Amino acid sequence: MKKIVLISLLTASLSLSSQTVSQLKFETNVPDAENSWVVMPKKEGETKYNVGVIYFDDTAGYSYRMQGSLNEKNGKLEYIEDETNTTASYTVRVGNMEFKTAILSPELLKQFNLPAQPDWLKHYASKGSENEKILRRASIMNGANFPQLALPRLQKLYQNNFKTDKLYFELSFSYNALKDYVNAEKICLEAFQNKISDDLINKEYIYALLNQNKLAEADSFLIQKLDSFENKDYRAESMLNLGAYAAHYKNLDLAKKWLNVLKKENDERYKKNVQNLENIINKTQN
Repeated sequence: MKKIVLISLLTASLSLSSQTVSQLKFETNVPDAENSWVVMPKKEGETKYNVGVIYFDDTAGYSYRMQGSLNEKNGKLEYIEDETNTTASYTVRVGNMEFKTAILSPELLKQFNLPAQPDWLKHYASKGSENEKILRRASIMNGANFPQLALPRLQKLYQNNFKTDKLYFELSFSYNALKDYVNAEKICLEAFQNKISDDLINKEYIYALLNQNKLAEADSFLIQKLDSFENKDYRAESMLNLGAYAAHYKNLDLAKKWLNVLKKENDERYKKNVQNLENIINKTQN
């Protein structure tokens, strides 16, 4: 059994060498390169291109497994398999979803005598329906702070009438993250109309309202839902947000109201947050 060694997260784009081979087009982001052989761009001073496969791990998310290297000799590309592949595998958990790689074409795979997909890849075949696979991947993109990549995939699911609790949350999250608060509110309201309501959707709804200066609606909704929150962190986050936005919009009575609620609960975990809210109110008041 091969030993898996996890290398540091791939979180930043690498600078391309000035001697990029013309056949290699470094233009494909991570999600679009899933299950493909890819070439990594070279750093300045490097003589070889790193070659591997980008795949999706249901537990760890997008990953890259190194397989070998690519050299250029007399204008021709030459693939050299990493000799350690027989005893170990080197895997990177990918953090930057917009990192660009070059996909090896079928012609180059044939030239290098490489399979369309390596045998080990079958062990990472995702379970579930195609819609569930797309949703899982979009959720990873949102979690990695790439809502701009998640949104079109979520919109496609929505248009295909795949409207689950998780879809409503991820879609509202993407809209909020991209500052499209009107559509975030709209999606949450549709979820409520379809009898779908949980902590995550509720807090996204409150956040969308607050960013549109709909303080009265946010206040009324939070009062209604306050005791139904199952997650104390999401509950506290919603109260703190409401207090902070109320102070920002100069509605100090509303801000103080939620500050007092938080103080009465006297939860040590949020003591610093409560103090910060009080400081915001005092600063605005003065």
